[in-house]
Amino acid sequence: MRGDSATEVDIEEGFKQARDLEQGIPSTTHSCGTSEASCTSISTSTSTSTILSKSDGLPNKRQNRILRNLRHTFLNVYQRLFSLAFIGNMIAFTVILARHRTASHLPLSDLATAASANITVAILVRQDYMINFLFRLCWLVPHSATLRLRCMLAKVYEYGGVHSGAAFASVVWFLLLTITITIDYSQNVTPYSLPIFILTLILLTLFLTILIFTLPALRRKYHNIFEYTHRYLGWISIALFWAELLLLTFSIAHKTSKTPAYVLIRLPTFWFLVITTVHIILPWLFLRRVTVTPEILSQHAIRIRFPDTVPRVTGLAIAKHPLGQWHPFASFPDTTGNNSPTFSAAINPSNPTKPLSTSGCSLLVSRAGDWTTDAIANPRTSYYLRGLPRTGVLSMACIFSRVVIVTTGSGIGPCLSFLLSQSQATTPSSPASLTHNVRRTHHTRRTHSHIIWSTPSPLKTYGAEICALVMGADEGAMVIDTRESGRPDMVTLAWEMYRRVEAEAVFVISNPALTRKVVYGMQARGVPAFGPIWDS
Repeated sequence: MRGDSATEVDIEEGFKQARDLEQGIPSTTHSCGTSEASCTSISTSTSTSTILSKSDGLPNKRQNRILRNLRHTFLNVYQRLFSLAFIGNMIAFTVILARHRTASHLPLSDLATAASANITVAILVRQDYMINFLFRLCWLVPHSATLRLRCMLAKVYEYGGVHSGAAFASVVWFLLLTITITIDYSQNVTPYSLPIFILTLILLTLFLTILIFTLPALRRKYHNIFEYTHRYLGWISIALFWAELLLLTFSIAHKTSKTPAYVLIRLPTFWFLVITTVHIILPWLFLRRVTVTPEILSQHAIRIRFPDTVPRVTGLAIAKHPLGQWHPFASFPDTTGNNSPTFSAAINPSNPTKPLSTSGCSLLVSRAGDWTTDAIANPRTSYYLRGLPRTGVLSMACIFSRVVIVTTGSGIGPCLSFLLSQSQATTPSSPASLTHNVRRTHHTRRTHSHIIWSTPSPLKTYGAEICALVMGADEGAMVIDTRESGRPDMVTLAWEMYRRVEAEAVFVISNPALTRKVVYGMQARGVPAFGPIWDS
């Protein structure tokens, strides 16, 4: 196998040939070097200008603007799940109100149960094992299922709507609990009334503070504060909720002449808080410090190599300090042997069923803020990991037979994870093999992927190996060097590629603004499109 310099020459020659092909210059005017696979994979790349020159333009958007915005923005799947969670709570409130319509105020135990139940749901739906289970369950749908069903299941990554809806409902329930306790305190003074009243006001203040910083505008502007309030105020809130529950237990025991233990274990709030507390602690039981190998690719990107392999199309949350900022990044497998394989060594297009030998995984980190800038400027040899590898949005592409993947910059990382996993997919000999193992279902069929990667100076920024893996995984990959050609119209490119290859869906992995733009641009024209929603 040749070294880095030979591979880079092949890549440069390939880009040169691709540009010449656009202009009608025969490919024989350039030498292919010694790696035929390398040269072929790039020289056959689809050029941007060729696609756009043959484009008939974007079709008109479907429906009128109001309906489009309602369907794809204000009432997207995330918002619908949020609404369902909240409406379910309103139904429960109506039932409680009807049941106690003759009482002077609602029972404290019911309000506390409702608040704690919603907190438990909000915590559970964010657990790594729950998220991974939901994704793996959706992977079971075969390609033969209707496109409508597969599109519905592909939206599983918007599960955060349940988290937000339940969390918001818990604050509303706790507000009602505070009002009820205030009324009760003014009418029935007991030895426990004052501390319960004070704790309730403190808890409500903490819950409202957490809620305020989850508002999209504040979360984007003060993301670090959002993260810290969510974590630390959340922990404090649960601790104070336990204290209040114990005080309420003693208060009830004082009034009913029963033992506190007898009262406590019969309160649903106790069991909900047990489940919540266990699941808050659970991810931290997997806390570990891992030695990594940093590889500076350029001034704008770094590759962080981890020694252990992880499931395909998953991400890792890493931190410099356990109590500091945690940042999730998508992982992709490292290839064994030479760390800079040629295209043919990375993937063998003629034999896509041949397993790709891997050893460890990598994260691609590009400059996008203070934390990532420091990670590139001051490479570390160790990071902290917490919890389990979490399945990503792009994994849902496996339920489609053919997809277009649109990405920019370091978004190529999660794309590589999916592309490499699909290069090993095999067609099952019998339908039974599809359900042999949920963990392996993702790899029992192949999804044909066509990638559009737009980034400044891809070879210079991300290095020969990354480019080799991209072109080896998709011989027809469209790699756009924005330093030379400027930023393209990604919506038009996605549409034309979708139409040309007769894809079933488009997946977008980019920054929030471009992801929303391309996803909306596709959905508004009736194209199934999916991309991260940055809801946490």
